[in-house]
Formats: sequence, C-alpha cells, structure tokens
Amino acid sequence: MSKTNITVQEPAEIMWDSSNVVQSLRDLRLKVENEGQKAINWYWGAKWWKAKLSSAIQFFALALTALGGIAPIIIQVLRGATVPIPVTFDSGAIASLCIGLAAALLGLDKAFGFSSGWTRYVLTATSMTKLLHEFRMDWVALIAVTNDNPTTEQQAGLIQRAKEFITTIQGMVLQETKDWATEFQSNMAQMEKDLKSQLDALKAEVEKNAKAKEETGKPGSVELTLTNADRTDGFRFDVTLEGPSGKFTDPVLNSKVWTRINVAPGQHKVTIEAKAHGTPVVTSTIVEIKSGDTAKTSIALAIA
Repeated sequence: MSKTNITVQEPAEIMWDSSNVVQSLRDLRLKVENEGQKAINWYWGAKWWKAKLSSAIQFFALALTALGGIAPIIIQVLRGATVPIPVTFDSGAIASLCIGLAAALLGLDKAFGFSSGWTRYVLTATSMTKLLHEFRMDWVALIAVTNDNPTTEQQAGLIQRAKEFITTIQGMVLQETKDWATEFQSNMAQMEKDLKSQLDALKAEVEKNAKAKEETGKPGSVELTLTNADRTDGFRFDVTLEGPSGKFTDPVLNSKVWTRINVAPGQHKVTIEAKAHGTPVVTSTIVEIKSGDTAKTSIALAIA
C-alpha cells in the first residue's frame, strides 16, 4: 500500500469467466473487499503521524499556556524567598512569550490541519470498516439463496452489490479529499488575511515610529535674556552652549537677548561670562530644548 496515495485496482485484474460463474463471483468479492480494506488500511496508517503531531502540539500548547500563567507567581515567590535568589527575569515578558508560543503552535495545527485531519481519517476509516462488514454480510445473504448455481438475475444482484460497495468507498475517499481541500484553502485564505493584517499593522507602526522619530529629531532654538546685561563692562557678555549639538560660544554686544537656531533637542547647559567693574562674573543655567520649539529663559548676573 502506498503511504502517499490510495492506489486503485488494475482493470485487468477484474475479469469475468462465464464458464465458471462461481469462481468469478468469488474473485470479484475478494478484489472488491481488498480495495475496501486497502482504503481502510491507508486511512488508519496515514492518521498515525497526524495523531502524533496533533497530540504533541496540544500538549506543548497547554504546557506553555500553564507556564505563562504560573511563571509570574513562581518568580514572585523566588524574589520573596527567605534565602534570596538573584532572579532578574521579567515575568511579564516570560508570560507573554509562553502564551505567544502556545498561540503559534495552535495556529500551526489549524493551518496544516493536523487535528482536523486526524479526526477525518479516523471517522472515514471507521465508516469504511462498517461498510465492509455490511458488504460481507449482504454477500453471504445473497450467496445463501443461490445453491452454488446463481441465476442470471442473482449474478446481476451480486455484481450490483459489489459495485455499490466499491462506489461508496470511492465516494467517501472523494468526499474526504474535498473536505481536506476546502479546509486547506480556507485556512490558507485566513492565514493570508491574518498575515496581511499583521503586515499592515507593522507597516503602520513603523511609519508611526519613523514619523515620531522625525518629529523628535527636528532641531529647536533657544532665546536667552540677560536682564542686567546693560550693567556689564562695555555692555558685553559671552554665552557658551553645551549639549547634544556640541559646545558653542557667542559674544553678545549692546543687547540683552541672545538667540541660537538649529539646536538639537535635549538638555543644554548655558554659561554666561562677563565683566562688571573689571571683575569677571559667571553664571549658568540648564535649558530644555524641545523638538521644533523655542526655549526661552531669563537670567541675571550677580553684579554688586
């Protein structure tokens, strides 16, 4: 028996000898029964690996789901143990990973039909076995009234019963194959739909993050007012800006306001140096520059 396909009886093997009707009927019954048994054996044999994969998937999915539920509790107990144990795992991440793996396993089972195929194969093989038993009993009942010398009408009845049996077997194989094809196409269509949905969501998230990164990366500007700049020697002071953009020093003459554009977002240190009555005076402050915004601040030098 083929492990991949159910092979059919060669036409030349089914012959009729009118000179030996009884033997021809026996050969017909044997060949028909063999065809039915062949299909039954195929389904019982083919269901084995589906059963193993389905059982393994269901077991690990259940175990992972349970582990995802109890992992946070176990980690919490370990952290609170009398003898401290260095547990640094993130219980939430572990639980999410376990649940995600369980869902992936169940999705794999559904996509490739391991559990559903196992069920279909068992039901089909069981139904075929029932039909084979019914055929044998019907054949015996029909033969019992022939007295080893069946009439033409009785021969036709026996041949018709054999035809009905093998046709029903072949119909069940065809129906099971159609069910498999329908399920497979439906699962693939759903998988493509889910995959497209996930890709669209991922694309939207990437675009959102890129836009947010672009927005947060926009430079800002700073405007600083030295309220008592007019009391410095020569109405002059120097401003030094230190931050993500680097370090810059600008002199300011005859003005209380200093500005600088295209400054990277983040915290910056602003240092003001000047002289008053010939004495150096220094002060500093921290300025928070937001993306695309102007940070305004006022400060005064300690001038006696």
